[in-house]
Amino acid sequence: MKKIVVIFLYFIMCLSCRSQEKIDLEKINFAKNYKEILNNTKFQTEAREIVSTLPLAYTKDIKQYKFGTISFVNSKETSLKRSTVGVLINNTIKRLTIGIKIEIEDTSISNELLIYLKAKYKDPKVLSKVPQKNSEGKVLGNAAYCWIFKDKTFVLVQYYEYTNNKPNTSSIFYAIDNLATTSDGQKKVAPLIIKTFTP
Repeated sequence: MKKIVVIFLYFIMCLSCRSQEKIDLEKINFAKNYKEILNNTKFQTEAREIVSTLPLAYTKDIKQYKFGTISFVNSKETSLKRSTVGVLINNTIKRLTIGIKIEIEDTSISNELLIYLKAKYKDPKVLSKVPQKNSEGKVLGNAAYCWIFKDKTFVLVQYYEYTNNKPNTSSIFYAIDNLATTSDGQKKVAPLIIKTFTP
């Protein structure tokens, strides 16, 4: 009888661990339907994400996601800006996943993500440098980096801001298929994103 109880408890623990396993966005297969990636979350859609111009499905429930070793946490409900995980879609008809967009409203996670990307993928191309301190000794503005691979491109933008006179860093990260084009098919998306964050 004890063996049955032990086996049952082990089975329950395995199910619990599996349900808590985070989805690794670094390993996302872009061939997946966006609904599979956003499974078990309440998500919203936008017809046009501002930089890529692509349709976007996104969730504010990001605690079940990570990127490599970087785990994400949900923003407080009271936060003006909230962290999100989004899926960029080729168009509203085919709805194929062609990229991801992650918005991080947390200084430590923003910094950890940059450190992780540099450690794993080496030094990026710097699109814009970290801003110099202003006359008040504050760093305000943004820095941007990109990593271009054979099949995809990463772009990380970090925003240096102050909230209640305290410095904070937020980030937007794009991972996009290099073959992805804007919804009208006129331009490649990766160079468009890079150009947007290049002064």
